Amino acid sequence: MLRHFALHKSQGKGALLHQQGVIWYRMRHPTDLHSGGITWPKTKILVFSQDDAFRFLVRSTFRKLNVRDVLSTAVPDDAEHLVGYGPDIALVDFDGDWQAALGFIARIKAAPKNPNPAMPILAAVKAADRDVVGPAFNMGIEGVVPKPVSGHELTRRVSDTLLHPARVEAPAPTTSTPAAKAAAPPPAPPPAPQPPAPPRPMAPAAKPAAPQPAPIPSPIPAPAAAKRPAGGAAPAPKPGSGRLAADDVAMARRPSGGPLPDLDPAPPPAAPTKPASAIEVLAAKAPAQYRLDPAEDAAAARKKAAKAKADWQMEVAAAGHAARKGSDVAGLDVTAIVAAHLAWLQSQGAQGTRANVQGMDLAGADLSRTVLANATFREADLCDATLTESRLDGADFRYAKLEAADLAGANLGVAQLRHAKCRLANLAGAVLRGADLSGADLRGAKLEGADLKGATMISCDLRGTDLSKAENMAQAQADKAFCDMKTKLPPGIMRPARDDA
Repeated sequence: MLRHFALHKSQGKGALLHQQGVIWYRMRHPTDLHSGGITWPKTKILVFSQDDAFRFLVRSTFRKLNVRDVLSTAVPDDAEHLVGYGPDIALVDFDGDWQAALGFIARIKAAPKNPNPAMPILAAVKAADRDVVGPAFNMGIEGVVPKPVSGHELTRRVSDTLLHPARVEAPAPTTSTPAAKAAAPPPAPPPAPQPPAPPRPMAPAAKPAAPQPAPIPSPIPAPAAAKRPAGGAAPAPKPGSGRLAADDVAMARRPSGGPLPDLDPAPPPAAPTKPASAIEVLAAKAPAQYRLDPAEDAAAARKKAAKAKADWQMEVAAAGHAARKGSDVAGLDVTAIVAAHLAWLQSQGAQGTRANVQGMDLAGADLSRTVLANATFREADLCDATLTESRLDGADFRYAKLEAADLAGANLGVAQLRHAKCRLANLAGAVLRGADLSGADLRGAKLEGADLKGATMISCDLRGTDLSKAENMAQAQADKAFCDMKTKLPPGIMRPARDDA
C-alpha cells in the first residue's frame, strides 16, 4: 500500500499525499519541539486558566522539558503575587470567564513588583470565541494560542515567543465585545419604495367650511432612556427630521408640577450578602450521601460524620485491613495549620504559611472538610486518614501512602498522585479531573461517582477495582492502566489487550 503514496513537500503545517489521483492532507508534528537557544531549566512559566485540563497540559508538557517552575492559578487576584517570582512568559486562557482573563492581564501589567515588566503574554482562546480576545491586544500581548492545542504546538509557540518576543498590533476596531453586540438592536430595514399616487380628479369648488379648533394632541409618554436635568426646559423638536428623537419629548410631570423621577423615592439598596466561604462552596458541590445538612446542629453533624467514618472503618476491616494511629498525629495542630494555609491562599503568599507535612506519619489523622489546596503531602503516611469533602486541588501526594484513607467527596483536581498507594481508599464522589495517577496503586479503591476526566492513568494499578460507576473515564485511560479480569470498567470501556489474567 505504501508504494501507492507519493509524499510531496509543501509549505505550511502538513504534507500532501497522492493516492490514486486523490489528494489528502495529513498533519505532521514538528520534529524539533523547541530551539536549542532556550535554557529550559532556568525558565519559569506562568499559566492562568479555569480549565483544569489546560493547566494540567501546560504543567505536564513543560515539566518534561525540566523547566524550573510552572506557576499555575485560576484566580485573577494571584497575578500580583505570582509575577513576583519572575516568570519568563505567561499563558492566559480565555476559555470560560474571559473577563477574569482580561483582569489577570491587567493585574500583570499593573503589578508594582514585577522583576520582568517586558514578560511576553500568550492568550489561549477557542476559534469560536476569538472576539473576546480583542481588548487584550490593546493591553499588549505577544500572540494567540488556538484551543484545543497539543503539547507539540504549545511548546513550539512558547519557544518562538521566548526567542523572538514581538508585540501583536491591535486589530482594527470593530463593534464591541460579545456582550455589547448582544445588547445592540438590529438595524432597521430600509423603507420600501412607494408607488407615486395617481392624480386626483378636479372637484368643483365647495363653500369654505367654518373654522374648527385644532384637536388637542394625546400626550406621548417619555421613553425610559430619555433623561434631562431636573427643572430644565424641554429641548425644541428638530425641524425637518420627519420623526421624533429620544430628546424631543418632555419628561412626564405630576399635576403638582414635579417630575415623576424626582418625586418618586429610590428603591432601598439591597442588603449585602455575605460571600460563601470555600468550605460552604465545597460542601454544596459534594455528593448528597457525603454532604452534611446545614439545618443540623453541631452535635448532630459530628454524630453523622462519626457514623460515616465508623462505617468506612468497618468496610476496610472486612477487607483485612488493620487501622493504626500515626506517631505525628498527637503533635499535629490541624486547626493552626489549616488557618495558616488558608491565610497563605487568600493573601497570595503574603501572609500565613503553606501547609507542608512531607514525610510525616499522619495515619488516622482527621483532615475532613479542610481547605488545603496546593499543600505538600509528598511521601506522607496518610493511611486510615479522613479527608472527606476537603479541597485538595493541586496538592502534591507523590509517593504518599493513602491506604484505606477516606477521601469521599474531596476535590483532587490536577493533584499529583504519582506512585501514591491508594489501596482500599474511598474516592467515591471525588473530583480527579486532570489528576496525575501514573503508577498509583488503586487496587480495591472505591470510585463510585468519581470524576476521572483528563486524569493521567499510565501504569495505574486497577486490578480488582470497581470503576463501573466512575464518571468521564475514556478508553485511552483504561488502555494505559493495569487491569485484570476482576476489574469492572464503565459501560462502553473495554479492558486493555494486555490483561493480567
